[in-house]
Amino acid sequence: MKRKICIFPNDPMMSYVEKGEIKKRYFNPQNFFDEVHIISFIDKDVGEDKIQIVAGNAKLKIHEIGKIAINKRKNYVDNVMDIVKSINPDVIRAYNSRLEGWFAANCADKLNIPFFLSIHTQMDHNRKIAKKTNFKKYLGLKYLEKFIEPYVIKQANKITMVYRVIEPYILKKGGKNIELLYNRIDLSQFSNGNKIERLPIPLILSVGNLIKEKNHECVIKAMKNLEAHCLIIGKGNDFERLQKIIKDEKLENKIQIIDSVPHNEIQNYYKSANVFALAYNPELEGLPMPVMEAMASGLPIVIPFQKEGFSDGLENSVVFSERNPHGFHKNIKKILNNQKISHELSMNCIKKSKDFDEERIEKREAEIYAKLIQRN
Repeated sequence: MKRKICIFPNDPMMSYVEKGEIKKRYFNPQNFFDEVHIISFIDKDVGEDKIQIVAGNAKLKIHEIGKIAINKRKNYVDNVMDIVKSINPDVIRAYNSRLEGWFAANCADKLNIPFFLSIHTQMDHNRKIAKKTNFKKYLGLKYLEKFIEPYVIKQANKITMVYRVIEPYILKKGGKNIELLYNRIDLSQFSNGNKIERLPIPLILSVGNLIKEKNHECVIKAMKNLEAHCLIIGKGNDFERLQKIIKDEKLENKIQIIDSVPHNEIQNYYKSANVFALAYNPELEGLPMPVMEAMASGLPIVIPFQKEGFSDGLENSVVFSERNPHGFHKNIKKILNNQKISHELSMNCIKKSKDFDEERIEKREAEIYAKLIQRN
């Protein structure tokens, strides 16, 4: 009998392609399933052949629903339900507690199908920030908190989180059967990068979406009076503001921002750098994917101090810094000027990165799926 899974991803697959985040077997760990069905909230998504790798050896099918406003979601329930019913999956999987998660939970509830939920964002801290910076967004997030998130989280038979700082949020919303399961990293990919000769040295690398929460401004200003160059890789609506900061600080000759690069090439950029630095908000995310990739590459890392009790065991692997330009400047300079420290950090990073090994994570995900199917 064929095993089938129905996936409700965070975004249309087109977005994954644009961000260079198409990864092998991402939706089918250890080729556990024979069929992978993706529910896409867009009118026209990419062709299945463009992303077959995410389904491994399974037959892949994308079901396009169209864009849905969250306050009109109930108008589409029957349509989505009919599609999922026709698929008759063994498991339903979602990667957030928002709109996609709500549809997944609803289908799982009504059709009596096991529901596996992954949480990648600390939504409570998102609300806290939005309340101060974007009141309209805050109202939308409050709507999610009242009408969407508790239902999604309570319906889940199994919940995984990608870093520990998310756990209080899940518990507050009534989550059960919770487990820490990091994002997966292909260690062989990142340990075998090739240096890009055209890039300047020494080089400070920062990878992440160009949004205020990533605080690229901090790393940019930290470069002042630092004998090094900086490359920022990412897309986002903060691009123009960051370019203006670079110009105002007269750092045009030292800092470059480029769009995201294909995932199968990103290891070469890590290999070409001397230090990785990202001043993200540790209340929102504990261990972003680029930090994990840098660790797997053996690249010395500077990141902000973590929330107390939620460091994810990074104490010996990275340099923690105050989340400001002065702190980042000081710590980047310390690594650049001390080969012994740089080497020790590199070795500890590689050792710690084994926690994110894709084989280990895939094996555990497959075990979770097997248990959910057995229970049903």
